[in-house]
Amino acid sequence: MKEIIFAGFGGQGVLTGGLVIAEMATKSGLSAVWMPAYGPTMRGGKANCVVKYGEMPEEKIGSPVMEYADVLVAMNVPALDYLEFCKPDCTVFANAHNVPEDQQYPAGVKVVRLDCAELAEKAENPKGQSLVMVGAIIKHLGWFDGAFARDSLMDFFVHKGKEKFAQANVRAFDVGYEEVK
Repeated sequence: MKEIIFAGFGGQGVLTGGLVIAEMATKSGLSAVWMPAYGPTMRGGKANCVVKYGEMPEEKIGSPVMEYADVLVAMNVPALDYLEFCKPDCTVFANAHNVPEDQQYPAGVKVVRLDCAELAEKAENPKGQSLVMVGAIIKHLGWFDGAFARDSLMDFFVHKGKEKFAQANVRAFDVGYEEVK
């Protein structure tokens, strides 16, 4: 099982980022769950979501409850509070725009830093910061094929009736995908 926590402030796209990855998993024939959580002031308040998916089609996911995440997407410093729910050797994708370079992490944690604001601007999609992270996750961890992930992302926004944003969101994904090695 893979478990991802997306965390940040409401309005940063953390719920969407997680939902996109859950959608990729289900399109791959894998069992997946997505559970959002946010405070009473959605935009600007704390927000997070948990995504879990099976690594094989026969692996079923029974509960979306946060357990021991493989990945934490930290769009800001308060998001790092969720490290307590992560495996000791987890990977943190830190938004370098909001998380300082000298931020301390527990021993064993791998950190991938991206300036999501700058990269989203480069993609001409300032609201696409979480999708920059999705691209980085897909490339860095190799969980899904890049072309498949891109097509899934496009389908996700088209099926939500937001096709006018689909190309801009794919550009944000591509910038994140190309940024990591």
